[in-house]
Amino acid sequence: MAKKGAQTEWEFEAEYITVCNCDWGCPCNFNARPTQGNCEGLGVWRITKGHFGKTKLDGVKFGWLFWWPGLIEKGNGVSRLYVDSAAKKEQVAALEEIATGNHGGGIFAIFPMVVSKKYPTKISKIEFNFDGLRSSYKIADVSEAEMEPIKYPDGTVIEPLLELPHGIEFKRAVNASAKRWWMKDEEMLAYHTDKYAVACTVKFNNSGCAA
Repeated sequence: MAKKGAQTEWEFEAEYITVCNCDWGCPCNFNARPTQGNCEGLGVWRITKGHFGKTKLDGVKFGWLFWWPGLIEKGNGVSRLYVDSAAKKEQVAALEEIATGNHGGGIFAIFPMVVSKKYPTKISKIEFNFDGLRSSYKIADVSEAEMEPIKYPDGTVIEPLLELPHGIEFKRAVNASAKRWWMKDEEMLAYHTDKYAVACTVKFNNSGCAA
């Protein structure tokens, strides 16, 4: 791994699912206040192609859970990294390095700065179903989500497109509804229905979110 103060070159392309406690659209995407005044959420990735230095990350699945008592920028967040049990030891170590924020990478660099309590990485079975507006995931007995399309009261399906050229998490995605999602780990406790959800493809490297 990199010496302290030095960045290791890394990049990956991945399928990505994220949910949170905000209403559809998530005001945070537009530099507005979160719906409920705090943030409970997570991201789950399945890397299709990538590396950290000489360590290949192809096929690895991982999740990152977060809980903030108020606005994200106010800090005092809690987090934990989860890596799928099929990952090799060196792949786990690589993802832990990325999640330190010491190697750049958009949210991978920013979120660690607003977290005051970071729990040790957990190796867990991660199920990941990437199916557009009907995507889903399950991280062992820690977190689970089911997505569905957003509908008008008459049943008409709509597909609101989020295009964020300066996005630190993704650049382009269709907003779906988290039919149901929950997380349960230490004080990171949440259960929500009909909230914000996105499934999209992303690209990351030391400079941040590239696509």
